[in-house]
Amino acid sequence: MDSVMFLTMKNSEGALERLLRTTRHRGFEVQSMQVQTSRTPDVYDVTLRLNGERAVENFSRQLAKLVDVMTVSSVAEPMQLRSAV
Repeated sequence: MDSVMFLTMKNSEGALERLLRTTRHRGFEVQSMQVQTSRTPDVYDVTLRLNGERAVENFSRQLAKLVDVMTVSSVAEPMQLRSAV
């Protein structure tokens, strides 16, 4: 199932590596990843487009446990976003 996740995370050494490692270990494949600095340079805004068979809600809770992750939100069916436009 495809899903899109929006994260806000600290811009610290190894933060993105930990995010991608957790994603891979939980059985999700990254389709695309967009990273931008937020209004403050020490915070990233990350958008992940994922493909995986597991529940996105459980994965969101796991990402929220990472030290560098500040907020997590997800859209389970990104096709809904396209049809609304």
